[in-house]
Amino acid sequence: MGSLIFYKDTDLPISVDLQDPFSYNLRLFIILSAITVASIIALIAVFLIRKKMKPAVKKVEKIPVFKPKAPAEAQKEYLAKIDAIEQKYKNGTFDVRTTHLELSAVVRMFVHDVTGIEAQNFSLNELKEKNVYQISGLIEEFYAPEFAQRTDKETMDSISDARKVILTWK
Repeated sequence: MGSLIFYKDTDLPISVDLQDPFSYNLRLFIILSAITVASIIALIAVFLIRKKMKPAVKKVEKIPVFKPKAPAEAQKEYLAKIDAIEQKYKNGTFDVRTTHLELSAVVRMFVHDVTGIEAQNFSLNELKEKNVYQISGLIEEFYAPEFAQRTDKETMDSISDARKVILTWK
């Protein structure tokens, strides 16, 4: 136990010997500080080494290479599709509007398969801007039957026109 000390201003005895703040062992403070600093430096070093060792992963996007179909092959395929549309129209499965929508889709996909131009995504004005005049006139003729309730355009003429565009494609 500590010795009893009396301070001048009080008559109270204090049973603890107080130490001067600088009397603590500085070695412990220095050692703990050194360990903390060394740990921080080690963590930074490990982080930097890992970052340098990781190979830079670059995502290489594969650009799809368009391979056009031979016009003769595409003509055969798309004429068969037009024949199927004509059959469904004659059977009553397709009405005038549906027939024209299907014909438009077939002709646009034909252009895409032969040229790579994404005609299936273009409006009429965009087709004209891209100079796809072979089908822009036909698509323009299809617009009325596609969007109107009644049309003067004969559906069988539209089927024939779609065949003609595909057969005469250059």
